[in-house]
Amino acid sequence: MTATPAFPTLVEAYLADLDRALAAADPRERAETVAAVREHAAESLARHGTDDESARRVLDELGPVEAIAAEATPAPAPAATAGKIQATDVLLAVITVMLWPLAPVALVWAITRLHSGVGNRVLQWLTIAVSAIITVGGLLLLLLHAMSLYE
Repeated sequence: MTATPAFPTLVEAYLADLDRALAAADPRERAETVAAVREHAAESLARHGTDDESARRVLDELGPVEAIAAEATPAPAPAATAGKIQATDVLLAVITVMLWPLAPVALVWAITRLHSGVGNRVLQWLTIAVSAIITVGGLLLLLLHAMSLYE
């Protein structure tokens, strides 16, 4: 069993900051990244010494914690649930079916709600599908009509 070398306070603080910055990363990748950085720091400190100047040099080599964390793979998102049915989602579906000229508005609105993560995803997807069909169908009919005017 190898003992973990004692790091200067600057390096310990850097590793703690790195661990916190990787909180949203995949847990396995988080552990591997922190271990790799810890190993690199140990090797560099063994070569250059463990004084504060050497610690600063090692941290300069590693770069900002944010840059390392930005390269990490995000943790898998929790499984999407249908969510609670909200009046807004029902309104979107009704607008799409009953007030078909407003289908493009409902399409944009449903996509926005879907991306914001609120409401019932099933109703939002249904609204997106129906309003997209109505919008594309309406555009095709308009195009066909315009083409028939020039025949």
